[in-house]
Amino acid sequence: MVKWIAVALGCLLVFTNGFWLYSAIDLVATQKYRQQVRYEAENRTEALVSLCNKLVSGMPKSEAEALLDSLSSDFGIFEKEGRLHTVWLSFKLDETGHVAKEGACE
Repeated sequence: MVKWIAVALGCLLVFTNGFWLYSAIDLVATQKYRQQVRYEAENRTEALVSLCNKLVSGMPKSEAEALLDSLSSDFGIFEKEGRLHTVWLSFKLDETGHVAKEGACE
């Protein structure tokens, strides 16, 4: 009987150590995957902001609103504190009512 208890405890020890090893490897793999996704998202965002600045800088407010409305009518375009806001984008407006030349998109 004692022999079976020792064998059962030994098997349980091997099983739990294997589980913890699997969990550690899975955690490392998940961390690397999330790190890569975050890196790609940051670079994608940087590229899109640069593209946005080149496309809309100097555009009149009415044209910017029309462009945003053509992209999606769900954006909910509004102006507040010298900026043209949507759900996802914010365009800085200059004093003439045009989208700013520098740092237009945020």
